[in-house]
Amino acid sequence: MPSNDLPGEVGRSVDLFLMAVDRVAPGLVTGFYLVGSVALGDFHPRGAGRGRLSTASDIDFVAVTDHRLEPESPEMAALAKAHAHTVARFPRPHFDGAVLTWSDLAAGPDGCPDVPCAQESRFTQAGRSGVNPVMFCELAWHGIAVRGPHPAEVDLWADQDALRAFTVDNLRTYWRPWWQQKRQRSALSLAIGLSAWFPVWAVLGVSRLHHLLATGTMTSKCGAGRYAQKEFDPRWQRIIAECLSLRTEGTEGRRGYRNPLARRRDTLAFLDTTIDAALALPAAS
Repeated sequence: MPSNDLPGEVGRSVDLFLMAVDRVAPGLVTGFYLVGSVALGDFHPRGAGRGRLSTASDIDFVAVTDHRLEPESPEMAALAKAHAHTVARFPRPHFDGAVLTWSDLAAGPDGCPDVPCAQESRFTQAGRSGVNPVMFCELAWHGIAVRGPHPAEVDLWADQDALRAFTVDNLRTYWRPWWQQKRQRSALSLAIGLSAWFPVWAVLGVSRLHHLLATGTMTSKCGAGRYAQKEFDPRWQRIIAECLSLRTEGTEGRRGYRNPLARRRDTLAFLDTTIDAALALPAAS
């Protein structure tokens, strides 16, 4: 896809990064793909709050090289420099992703070593940010090719059973402990729970996992919210609608809650119920 067909904030960061790396190391990046909210048609660049407490979308990418890059090599330095130049010019949205080889794409996350990657716009030469079944399956099923062949023409790992197992594990080892931590009435938990970011991250995030386990398909945060509106008990409609509004309109949108403590309470109750419901789902046929 030409970069001028992408959302403006996405196209400018992608163009700058590729121009910067091509200038220093021509021919190094032979493939470049967008995943995440951009690929799923749910990119919202301006959200409520800043940094980690934001409902805004990130730019998630997979860059591909023909060979493994050596630490501290000129090629690695070129990647780091291009990424730093990009995020210095455009600090928001975050420009996050991983740099893999074509062989890594075929091998899948378990066969992939630590790779150059960036999370919250911080670049590291060797890490595992995003190297998981979600990223690989998003790339295979929804990825947008900016450079290189269409994902359907690439030997790409995409294992439905592994994606389901990863999702179940994520609910058990991340979301359930996260819920337990955030329900505590410490000053930090309360501050986070009263933010606009909190219900969007929690309600739409867990709804996405429920959707995947129920249908076997991936969806965006807003897609998960619309799914939840149709499938879940009427008592959750208010908090779901609040999260969709925050996701798409930020804090300037119409609010369904005047009391943020009530919103926090409903978010935690929704999480408790929906995590259990998701874990009880049979495999999608």
